[in-house]
Amino acid sequence: MKKYLTIMLLALITTACVNDDTDFSDLINGGGQPEQPEEVITPIDIALDFTDLDEDDDIVPTDETDEAYNDYEENTEWSYTINVAYNGDEVTLTGNTARVRYTIEGAHVVIRSTSNRVHYVLSGQSDNGSFKVYSENKFKLTLNGLNLTNPNGAAINNQGSKSLYLVLADGTDNTLTDGTAYTDTDGEQMKGTLFSEGQVLVSGHGSLNINGNARHALVSDDYFRFRPGCKIYVKCTTGHGIKANDGIIIDGGVLNIEVSADGCKGIKCDSTMIVNGGRTTIIATGGVAITPATDIAPADTSSCAGIKCDYPLTINAGSLLLKATGEGGKGINNTGDININGGSVQIVTTGIKGLASPKAIKGEAKLIVNGGYLYSYSANSSPIDANGDITVAEGYTLWETKTQRVIISFQ
Repeated sequence: MKKYLTIMLLALITTACVNDDTDFSDLINGGGQPEQPEEVITPIDIALDFTDLDEDDDIVPTDETDEAYNDYEENTEWSYTINVAYNGDEVTLTGNTARVRYTIEGAHVVIRSTSNRVHYVLSGQSDNGSFKVYSENKFKLTLNGLNLTNPNGAAINNQGSKSLYLVLADGTDNTLTDGTAYTDTDGEQMKGTLFSEGQVLVSGHGSLNINGNARHALVSDDYFRFRPGCKIYVKCTTGHGIKANDGIIIDGGVLNIEVSADGCKGIKCDSTMIVNGGRTTIIATGGVAITPATDIAPADTSSCAGIKCDYPLTINAGSLLLKATGEGGKGINNTGDININGGSVQIVTTGIKGLASPKAIKGEAKLIVNGGYLYSYSANSSPIDANGDITVAEGYTLWETKTQRVIISFQ
């Protein structure tokens, strides 16, 4: 055993614990626990971090049998380019416009395309514009210095079920904003500022700011993949920051997410979520949302959370920094297993217990710690509440005092 220790999980709670704290007694090493102070300890500070992240570019797969092959826009030859330039209440389309059908109303563009390998490049500014696509094929969408607001709905709206390759042009700043009310189209969904029926694959070394004022901010009815180099700031006052039906993969990049609505989630994933790199920081400040009782269902409550995932959540590398301040707020609220294999996970919850109980980590299944760094703090309730087994890799020691619970890795 080497001569130094690395603290891998630090779960701090006040002496006034609630009675739903998880019992770790069967995992506690029987001797040699380091002495710890009994006073309440100030938690670490978690704040949005916009600094550059020193990370390697991901390697583009070249084997067509690789399941990630089609998630990389570099593996498609984009044959046709259409430039969409916004200028206030006007918009101009140039390039291979004959490959698509389109309509323009003010600065609102609707594309209907049956062509394959089309690349749209959006630039300019409008406070009353949008970009909507009906496509039978996958397409590439590059944001090249775009500032676009749609006061009546989504700024970007992909109504096709195929892949949307969202590229942030290197060195550019881009902003998308919705209005405070949506004008819906019959038979269509429009769930947020950027909405896609298909998967959204984000790449490039530019930045994107997304403001959600009416619904969610960044939404896919399929899945998201975030690649190294991208910088994304999400601010949503009415719903979830990032929402996906079929999964989220974070391979890299810098994600900063702020959500403030009651019951909101920084990331809401209805399928599996995998973190392979990057730095993701989420601040959730909303309180408890209450669903009134009906004739067929009792009343329900939903608290805010940094991450809410309904299937396994796996952290292999990268950094997750999560903070929830509202009543009953959670850092991670997971239905499936939570697997921590590497990287760094730091969670702070400071909300009170009321209609919901705050937890740094709330798991309905297993918590499995194989490696990495985990810091878990809850000021007024359980730092960790796992209904399934808690599995700690060999070489870890779990101990607790009145105010602390710690997993220590001997390296």
